[in-house]
Amino acid sequence: MGDRDQNDQDRRRSSGWWRAAPLLGLYRPALVAIGVGLLFSVAGAAAVARWEDRVNRIEFGNAAETQAIVMQNGMNEYISRLLALRTLFESTSDEVTRSEFETFSARLFERHPGMLRIAWLPRVSRKERADYEAAAIREGVSGYRIRSLQGESFATAPQSDEYFPVFYSTQPKTSPVYGMDYTTVPERRAVLERARDNDRVAGMRTRLFVPREGSRLPDVLVAIPVYAKGTSRDEIADRRRNLAGFVVGIFDLPLLIQSIRTTTGASSAVSMNVYPPFTPQIVSLEQTLPDYSSDATAPQSMPDVARIRHWSGTLRIGDSEWQVRAVPSAGGPLATSYDRAVAVLIVGMLLTLSLSTYLMLASRNSRRLSLANRRVLELAQTDILTGLPNRAFFLARLEEINTQLSVRGLPFSILMLDLDRFKNVNDSLGHAAGDALLRQVGQRLKSALRPKDVLARLGGDEFAIIQETGEDQRTCSTELAARIARLVSEPFLLPGHRVEIGTSIGIAIAPDHGSDQEQLLKKADLALYRSKSAGRNCFTIYDEAMSAELEARNTLEGDLRDAIAQCQLEVHYQPFVDALSGARRGFEALVRWRHPMRGLIPPDQFIALAEETGLIVPLGEFVLRRACEDAAGWPSDLRVAVNLSPIQFKEAELFGMICAALADSGLPPQRLEIEITESVLLERGAENHAFMERLKGIGIELALDDFGTGYSSLSYLTAFPFAKIKIDKSFIRNLTQQPRSFAIISAIVTLARGLGMSVTAEGVETREEFERLKALGVNFAQGYLFGRPQPIERIAIDAPVKRSRLDAA
Repeated sequence: MGDRDQNDQDRRRSSGWWRAAPLLGLYRPALVAIGVGLLFSVAGAAAVARWEDRVNRIEFGNAAETQAIVMQNGMNEYISRLLALRTLFESTSDEVTRSEFETFSARLFERHPGMLRIAWLPRVSRKERADYEAAAIREGVSGYRIRSLQGESFATAPQSDEYFPVFYSTQPKTSPVYGMDYTTVPERRAVLERARDNDRVAGMRTRLFVPREGSRLPDVLVAIPVYAKGTSRDEIADRRRNLAGFVVGIFDLPLLIQSIRTTTGASSAVSMNVYPPFTPQIVSLEQTLPDYSSDATAPQSMPDVARIRHWSGTLRIGDSEWQVRAVPSAGGPLATSYDRAVAVLIVGMLLTLSLSTYLMLASRNSRRLSLANRRVLELAQTDILTGLPNRAFFLARLEEINTQLSVRGLPFSILMLDLDRFKNVNDSLGHAAGDALLRQVGQRLKSALRPKDVLARLGGDEFAIIQETGEDQRTCSTELAARIARLVSEPFLLPGHRVEIGTSIGIAIAPDHGSDQEQLLKKADLALYRSKSAGRNCFTIYDEAMSAELEARNTLEGDLRDAIAQCQLEVHYQPFVDALSGARRGFEALVRWRHPMRGLIPPDQFIALAEETGLIVPLGEFVLRRACEDAAGWPSDLRVAVNLSPIQFKEAELFGMICAALADSGLPPQRLEIEITESVLLERGAENHAFMERLKGIGIELALDDFGTGYSSLSYLTAFPFAKIKIDKSFIRNLTQQPRSFAIISAIVTLARGLGMSVTAEGVETREEFERLKALGVNFAQGYLFGRPQPIERIAIDAPVKRSRLDAA
């Protein structure tokens, strides 16, 4: 019985837990948000408090430094006015009179209350002493005598070699400062000697021997040396020899600094203390009170200042430095407060409450959000233009199917599709027509597949298909490819146009061709490339020979790069003759590749590769430069013809390269003929037309090569500045067997004659062909009948074409 009751209690407890569990799961984000919000609120408040402290420190430091700079600038202004007195003494050879000194000094320091007195201390020798004393008495200084410090008072100075007495002063003439010899006061003598030897302003903290009412330390003495006009002061000996005296100023430091701060409107947010400089008597400032303090309630002693936030600096007076300490004023704007940190904490708590409330409400809509996210994922894997899956979906699905292959052994096929002639539709009818065509192609491809097959648009005009397991995978793949080729080759109806295209297909089958995803895609691409090379609008299943061909092609490409770099290419020349006289009129330059292992390689085996890889650009430049260099040594009536690839026309430097080849070789432009195929004219028509006009403008003749093949648009003959048409050798080969070839050549000659162009027939191999071409009115002929392409050293340039050679064919 007890066991049964215990089981019932366990079931009730368990059922209660499961009823509470959904609620906990539903509100779990809100609970987490509350915990995280509280944590971040506290952390944020702490961080803001540190930031406030740092900002306050920076602001206080900037304010203190600014006030120190203001004090220094004010002090410099006082000293600069004393320097003006020095200039007064040094600018004249005559003595400055007492009235001039007093007037000039009064004007200099008018409204500058920090200056107590200014004095002129001339250099007086033993012989000059009596004269100076008599002169001072005559000027109203009664009882003037040069006096020296004896003990704590001044008395008449004993005889000495020289004196520096107070001769002029801003003090009343009854003042006892007159006649005071500064050299008898040791600390003042040291200041004078520093000023004299260094030729600079010297300063010291001093006491007044004639104190003013209510005065106390500190007062500051500043001495400025004055030298005789026009004398040297480069060396210390020169300065001592040429010294004339000193201008001495006594500052009331507290009054001076306070006047500077009052004048500049110094902020009361910073309390400034100025302490005396370090001297042999003052080696520690710890127990020293400041010479000046802007706030009497602020800490005064150095230890008290050091215990709180402070700023340290100096105030330079002459060659001495007073120590400056600044502290924030109590209750001022620069005193540290943490209002922002408190605000951050409160805001963080409010945001946490708001966020948790929001999450509790938002949890109810979580399913809707989940569905919306799923829809976004679908859109990310869909091609917007066609509505088909895109490359990302295709690769993900391929990985899944490939995994099934490794687990269950289910084969599948990859079909890579590339639309043939789609670019022509895009270029001729516009991108809107191209987009409409892609949508219709997607619909047709989709109709040819089973529901379980995967169709995707990879980009541009490329599509890919994953065909899943079939009874005979190879047969299923070929049947599908044939069905797709037939569907795509049927006409497409676009607005106002009927378009026909095709598709090239490459097929790779797993596991026959491997199980690695990247390798399967690569092999399907190789098969697609084979289909394109085979004439397009067909399909090809991958075989191992394709990889070998790709490897051979890569090897050939590498060898071609080496050939260009190592100059293994040769230029051979085939003559073309005047059809009426049989005289040679020039040569066509043809490139040959002399491979170190395979021997001489004809151009049809590497020119196409060079165009695909871009190597045709350096190769074409080599041929053009070599042809111009060789032709420059020929007789002046012989021309040289050079072919230009369509790829070269896309190079912006082509015109400059042609001009450089002509300039370097010295070949006149009129002897160079550029041969161009119709494929050049299909793209960038306006740019190519302008380029050809530039070539014609410098005298180069342009020829339309292989006319009769390709598009053979007659509009090219009138739109572009051609001077010659070259009839393709396929028409010459059938000239004696097919009357149609005769009629086509006759029509081309008549058309060229009407447009003022000459005609060259290529591929002339027999005497009978040559005679018929002459009868039709062809201007020039070229072919084995007149000579095979040969290197320049095997051609007799000056020898005429012999009749026996014409008959040899």
